[in-house]
Amino acid sequence: MLEVVLHDRARWREHLLPLVYTRPVGDLRLGILTLHEKWQHLFSTKVSFYTAPYLQQKFPLPSSAAASYLVIRANILPTTGLVNALIALPTQSVLYGSDGDWLAYHINRWEEEPVLADLQQVLFSEEAVSIHFLEDIYRLNRDQLLHDYALLTQQQTSALLHDSNQVFGQQLFVCAGVTAFGSTFNTVDGPIYLGAGAVIEEGAYLKGPLAICASARVKTGSRLYPNVTIGPAATIAGEVNNAVLWGNCAKGHEGYLGCAVIGEGCNLGAGTSNSNLQNNWSTVKLHDYHVAGLRDTGVQKVGTFMGDYAMCGVNSTITTGNIIGVGAQIAMSNIIPKFVADFCWLTDKKTAIYRWQKFEAMLHARAAIKNEQLSSLDLEILKTVFNTSTVEREEY
Repeated sequence: MLEVVLHDRARWREHLLPLVYTRPVGDLRLGILTLHEKWQHLFSTKVSFYTAPYLQQKFPLPSSAAASYLVIRANILPTTGLVNALIALPTQSVLYGSDGDWLAYHINRWEEEPVLADLQQVLFSEEAVSIHFLEDIYRLNRDQLLHDYALLTQQQTSALLHDSNQVFGQQLFVCAGVTAFGSTFNTVDGPIYLGAGAVIEEGAYLKGPLAICASARVKTGSRLYPNVTIGPAATIAGEVNNAVLWGNCAKGHEGYLGCAVIGEGCNLGAGTSNSNLQNNWSTVKLHDYHVAGLRDTGVQKVGTFMGDYAMCGVNSTITTGNIIGVGAQIAMSNIIPKFVADFCWLTDKKTAIYRWQKFEAMLHARAAIKNEQLSSLDLEILKTVFNTSTVEREEY
């Protein structure tokens, strides 16, 4: 049996920090599904990871039992042409893109770093689509919403919504257990996917392409515009556009969020809004962990990116092109700066280190209140990130 392996044990993954501090690149979510869920659906086989060593216990290495291994660069997104090329890729061969980088290789026994020059070379004639930088996540989200909607709804029958709702267009798919009353769903320009057990409260307005994942909650009066993904068990309110939110995070009150990616377990206080456009309409510079400084994105609209379990207080104002690190806690009346280091505690009066013991106690209290499981593996990963980011945090 073939096993798919998503490979990101490489320096280029640093461009996607802080989001990939706590997960492999292959576990990033774009569209409705994570990358590994997409490949699992497409190949109907086991998907494993070759990633940063401290992540491997939660995201296992390949087994030794497969007949062959299709190793895919983890930041590559599936397209029809690429999937066909991967299906046709012979064993002991490597697929190269037009830029000279390898896209995938197919080997008959697992090796962590095979010599690619020893494999038969195959050229992929189309342009490969991939995530290089954080802003690519929301910029490519529309195409992935369309891709995943087609993948998940093919030969499936949608459940029906209550007749108090208003639906425009024919591209609405409703999974089992969805609750929705008195809301508007506009699918004229793109599909809307409602995952199992999702709750859409009265007076919400949703415009596709858009996905509400399983057990997520859209609160009364929410306005969700195109190219938005709300992750599993997340809570959303206010105005959202061009954004991807991970599972179990909360933007539960009014405020604007746009051109943004919000990590697992984050919380945005009531009234929080972010800017995604500079007054002079220039391209936005963004902190990049790989270069340890600012990188010009070449893009005019860039919002905010929050690592897992970061939180900001009520009425927070987030500047254009903002990075908030894993576990950062922010309670300030001034505009939040462009970069907040991982596990920092930032107020108007001081910047301090969020002590690990207090952070862990907060996670346990949060899990008890929300009735969530806090695994030892997740704690180990977060503790490793805390230790890894010590020097940068102290310099900050």
